[in-house]
Amino acid sequence: MATTNATAPRDFTDVFVRGFKNESGKRVEIRDTKITGLVMRVTPKNKKSFTLHTRTRVGDKVQITIGTYPAISLKDARKIAMNHLADIRRGHDPREQARLAKALAEAQSLTLTDLLDEVEPIFALTKSTWRAGSRYGRTKPEARAAIENVFQSLLGKPLNKISQSDFAKAVKGYTPKRPRKGKTSANGSVARALTYLRPVFDWASSRGRFRKEGAGREPKLELPDLALIHDPSIDDPTLEGKRDRVLTQDELISVMPLLVYPAPAGLRSNLDPHEDYGPVAFRFLFLTLSRREEVAGARRKDIDVRARTWTKTVKTRRKPGSHGTAERRKVTVPLSNAAIDLLLSLPSFVEGQPEDLVFPSSGGGPLGNWDRTQDTINQASGTSGWHRHDLRRTAATILGQLGVQPAVTDTLLCHVNPYNREQVSSAAPNYMIEKKILHDAIDQERVAVNKLADALASICTPSQVSELARPEGATPSAPAERRKSPWARSA
Repeated sequence: MATTNATAPRDFTDVFVRGFKNESGKRVEIRDTKITGLVMRVTPKNKKSFTLHTRTRVGDKVQITIGTYPAISLKDARKIAMNHLADIRRGHDPREQARLAKALAEAQSLTLTDLLDEVEPIFALTKSTWRAGSRYGRTKPEARAAIENVFQSLLGKPLNKISQSDFAKAVKGYTPKRPRKGKTSANGSVARALTYLRPVFDWASSRGRFRKEGAGREPKLELPDLALIHDPSIDDPTLEGKRDRVLTQDELISVMPLLVYPAPAGLRSNLDPHEDYGPVAFRFLFLTLSRREEVAGARRKDIDVRARTWTKTVKTRRKPGSHGTAERRKVTVPLSNAAIDLLLSLPSFVEGQPEDLVFPSSGGGPLGNWDRTQDTINQASGTSGWHRHDLRRTAATILGQLGVQPAVTDTLLCHVNPYNREQVSSAAPNYMIEKKILHDAIDQERVAVNKLADALASICTPSQVSELARPEGATPSAPAERRKSPWARSA
């Protein structure tokens, strides 16, 4: 059937729709006179489809795709159009309904990996564990890595096909690929994975703190409540809560002589002592009450030898109510005379360029293998049960014994609010800023780090590498020929 006025409104019939031929060479639209706004579109190749052209209650023009013919019959097209018109009269926006329907259809195939991809940039704004590189050496966010390790078998499955019992089975049956030394269970890893994944599911389901309008995902998903899954770490007696391990004086006497540069002969059989900055990095961590990533990231340009200070980047928290990316803050801390002497004994510092690392690996990159260094120190010193972070806690505890005020120690620890333990208002940090104004005022933090260094020197010195502390089987060796530092300035 051909027509001379292809765009003229018609009373659609099955015979007309089926037999209409578009001979105009371009797409034509024909309106139905029975259902206002129902339009049949016909392409030059005579492919036909139905759409609805109408307005919302506020007067906005809308075009709603109904479907192609003959997959959608004329009868069905009219019925769908009438339903849309009825929804519009009730104040509903069919475009929003279509968007939600499409989103729900997509959600049917949404996998756990897809959901993690979706939530990562959102949570990264407020949670450091969801930011890549938030901890030294990590290329993947800590939270995501933990989730993927424990729930690896569920990552590629559609979420609507994963039940609560599937997550419970994954939790109960998880075994790490590379068990950590000294660990008899993986309950700690499972607990972290659950802790990280629970708010993701709450966000996607608009549950808990995400139940307010606009706080959660749109459209929301019906996902299991992971709070109902048992956390095996609760009943694991091997997992500690608050860690309180500090080294005793006897342990310090055994450990500290090993924390020197060059490293004691034989401490690392496969590494030249002049290339091993691991042990001395442990000592610097103790003298400065620093975190591992702060020491590992220290560069020559960060140290001001004349002012005896170190400017470093430390962890911080996002300001409550802020939705911007949480930035780390820079702080300048005093260095004790002993810490300066330590730095001046390192070729990486004395001969290095401003951008060079103070404590590099043998290849000149960031210092790694901290656990391996820890193991060799433990074996050589005859100590056990302590972690490098316990050196920081030990130093803070010693300062307390020496009468240093907690706020001073907390400032050296670079915590966000050093006045938390003091009987002051929460506004105190806004007025007592960590900035030196008076040149002649006593620098309490500098006094404290020198007290710490003096206390350490009173019980042991770097030269006390005794036969007891020397690794078993190692013998004193003649000083090796000093090789040019790989970080030295080229002539």
